[in-house]
Amino acid sequence: MDELEVRRRLLTDPYHLTPEQLQQLQQDPDSQQFHQDVLELDQQIKQLLSPPVPKALENALLLQQHKHKQQQQKRFYQNLIALAASVAFLAGFALNWSFFLYGSQSLGENSLAHVYHEEPYIQHMTTALSLSDVNAKLAEFDASLVENGHAVVYANFCNFRGTRSLHLVVETEQGLMTVFVVPKENSLDYEAEFHDDKYQGRSINSHKAILVMVSDKAEVLRQGEQQLLNNLQFKA
Repeated sequence: MDELEVRRRLLTDPYHLTPEQLQQLQQDPDSQQFHQDVLELDQQIKQLLSPPVPKALENALLLQQHKHKQQQQKRFYQNLIALAASVAFLAGFALNWSFFLYGSQSLGENSLAHVYHEEPYIQHMTTALSLSDVNAKLAEFDASLVENGHAVVYANFCNFRGTRSLHLVVETEQGLMTVFVVPKENSLDYEAEFHDDKYQGRSINSHKAILVMVSDKAEVLRQGEQQLLNNLQFKA
């Protein structure tokens, strides 16, 4: 399968990869980066086109539906359609500017994009890494795990918009939790909490680095955060 065909299939369906595609990605760093860019674009589009509806607005609309006559309701929905068209236009405009101003992406958006990019590979990783192997990578950030309370099944360096960071995946009793160790000197907007339709995340701003935790279960984050703070140490 040539590179053009690989990229065409990634654009068609970046979330469900065949074994042949996975093998090709593992052998081609450029295709891996292209895959990550496609997933990042998809997440940005979802977030731009799915803004949360304020509770006050929802209540006002329900009340208006009860008080107004059918003709007024029809006018309201016509206006709503016009508003939706305007929002869609603004969303497209904002998306173009987000690519032009590439460094303005937030910490949460970038973390979720990395999680989705590595998701097809990590699902097949069940072998725990040795504590010495994990600490060898953490040493670059003046950090170390004092004990391995939960198995680390993945540890690799990644790029957070030009900042060399560390991507860890920890296996807990409730499921997998992704941990990013990101240097404080980065160009991303800090977010203490973030989420999308599938994952949720939390960030801890320590004196040496930012720790970002992502999971699809709230309980994993609550327990994993405390476990991480107890076992991960930074040099003074």
